[in-house]
Amino acid sequence: MGLGSVFLHNFLRFDWIIFLMSAVNAVMYFKTLDRTNRIYAHFNMQDRTVNLTEDTQELLKNHTEKEKTKLSANELLTYREKMNQYYALYSNLTTMFPLMGMLGTVISLIPMVNSLGTESTGLFFSALTSTFWGIVAALIFRLSDASVSYKIEDNEKHMEYMFNPHRKE
Repeated sequence: MGLGSVFLHNFLRFDWIIFLMSAVNAVMYFKTLDRTNRIYAHFNMQDRTVNLTEDTQELLKNHTEKEKTKLSANELLTYREKMNQYYALYSNLTTMFPLMGMLGTVISLIPMVNSLGTESTGLFFSALTSTFWGIVAALIFRLSDASVSYKIEDNEKHMEYMFNPHRKE
């Protein structure tokens, strides 16, 4: 069996999931980047022009669309929430890739060990199935972490502000 056919065989059996996750992760990265850039532009728009003369600021205002990109408070909060959601999913998917590689290895080893049929392979087979279910559980819970981690971080920031509103950052 040639190297190309091995890659194709593995791709059709399991590796396509890793490539699909990579595509989803890339989408999450670009969505995170878009929201992050919009929020950054909102907060830093005035900072960029503060040292310009009034005439230059007026000229810049007339020749750019920058003022139209200001976000309302509601839009800003929505963008921040979406940014945090996309980032949490991106971050969690990124940490799942080693687990997916290990899972593919275990999935490939289980039929091989089962076909050997000796007494000592029974213990190895049990170890592989335990590893398989441990990896599956880790993947499920890592992905579910994405749905709450950003909310927990955001809640902590709001609580800190609520209990200490005059805190200097």
